[in-house]
Amino acid sequence: MKDIALIMQRALDGAWRRHELLANNVANAETPGYKRLELDFRSALAEASAKNRTTLVATSPRHIVPSQPVEIGRVAQDLSSITPDGNSVDIDREMGEVAANALYYSAVTGQLKAHLALLRKAITEGRR
Repeated sequence: MKDIALIMQRALDGAWRRHELLANNVANAETPGYKRLELDFRSALAEASAKNRTTLVATSPRHIVPSQPVEIGRVAQDLSSITPDGNSVDIDREMGEVAANALYYSAVTGQLKAHLALLRKAITEGRR
């Protein structure tokens, strides 16, 4: 159960970091020579999830060593240009990515809320 919450926490951290990069891209849409940045955190999250499942080491029959922290994602710079001044930001694309990222963040938040509600119900044995 703890792994699920940890994965969702990392997903939220990645979505937050991606939103920061997208906001930076939007802010620099008119800056000559600016190259857009992108965060690929979903593949890093998938790698971390797979890695955590295979690298847990039990120190005794009743204990599990906590997993190692992983990077949130990889920041990549788009070296292409779409404007004569060398800027690679397409404002329409960026705003679409911001909206998609907001939906993703909202979906993960909803899943985390439902997970915590189940844990709360189990702890209180169904009582309020």
